Amino acid sequence: MPLFAPRLPIPLVIGYQRVMNDVQPTDRGSVLESRNGLLRVLPRSELERLAPLLHPVDLKPRQILHHSGTPMDQVYFIEKGLVSVSAKSARDKWVEVWLTGSEGMTGIPVVLGDDDEPPFRRVVQVSGSALRISRSDLQRAMDQSSILRSLLLKYVQVVLLQTSQASVCNATHDLKQRLSRWLLLARDCLDDDAIPLTHQVLSRLLGVRRPSVTQCLGALDQEGVLRNSRAHVRITDPEKLEAVACDCHRLIRYEYERLLGMRRNHT
Repeated sequence: MPLFAPRLPIPLVIGYQRVMNDVQPTDRGSVLESRNGLLRVLPRSELERLAPLLHPVDLKPRQILHHSGTPMDQVYFIEKGLVSVSAKSARDKWVEVWLTGSEGMTGIPVVLGDDDEPPFRRVVQVSGSALRISRSDLQRAMDQSSILRSLLLKYVQVVLLQTSQASVCNATHDLKQRLSRWLLLARDCLDDDAIPLTHQVLSRLLGVRRPSVTQCLGALDQEGVLRNSRAHVRITDPEKLEAVACDCHRLIRYEYERLLGMRRNHT
């Protein structure tokens, strides 16, 4: 029997249109074989208790999963795709501060109990799918399971390290190194060498002008590290890209593996 009844779907925003999420019937088997890294490291018994509360949903490009300053009623465990978390740097300007893919989830404020008006925005950058759970269901599940609570708090610790290390990186490393770090992080999140991010999105991640990103990607393309097009980057030599990048990516990846036991096998 489920611990508590799941909620009905709620409206989300894609661009400027309000739509209903494409919620699919929960398939217990597919949840138990989830591609999400956090769910995969849960003990089977814990995942079986959580499974009835998780609902498969599609993620569409530019879909806003959470608006800044509004209640966070839903949490998404990403199975495929890429979600950026954006902070406001000026009245109408947003800068991406971290990325979430199949290794993580979107509900850090819910885990920490600050779910009324979290300040950051969550936007789908690469389409995919996720397992969605309501805020109240997740909080009750954490209250009833010390294993789930401990795992999600470790994930919070990893994200804090990622954002802190990014601040160090921005202050001490050049653009080519920082861009390489973001590409490697996106590769980790997508678990794929193909990264369908535009130069505009990469420029927001780096907090620089788009022409600077275009020029830097062109240089990496000439060096044989990647193949670059306007809306798509494919990493062709990950080891060389790792050598170009600073040590920040290796430090972040080490903490993921140390705290969460996640290792990535890229395709």
